[in-house]
Amino acid sequence: MKSFNKTFLIGAALLCMGPSAFAQSNPNSAITYPNPGGVICDQKSGFCADEQGVSVAITEMELGKKASKKLMDQIRTVGIENFDATSFTMTGGLHCETKQKKCFTNKYDNVVDAKASKALFGK
Repeated sequence: MKSFNKTFLIGAALLCMGPSAFAQSNPNSAITYPNPGGVICDQKSGFCADEQGVSVAITEMELGKKASKKLMDQIRTVGIENFDATSFTMTGGLHCETKQKKCFTNKYDNVVDAKASKALFGK
């Protein structure tokens, strides 16, 4: 019974901390910067972007033909007219807005991710 209570309390504490507590302490290895000052890739989600937004061509160059085909299939599913390449969220919650030239720690807070913003936009 003591083990259950201890596990429950730890789980409850982790839930209260929320996802942003983990984003700061655990760097996301799925996100890479193959060309700092211009390109960011999410290997887990399978796409890359430059300062203009999500790019099928850059995805193919950096992650391969299979990844670019999968990305194109996803775009077709949504519909090319409904796909906004300028606003994207990556694994771990990193969210970039190319019109603002900023990346944020997540989509819901206005906390700028300086590393990602600099890597993608050079600022």
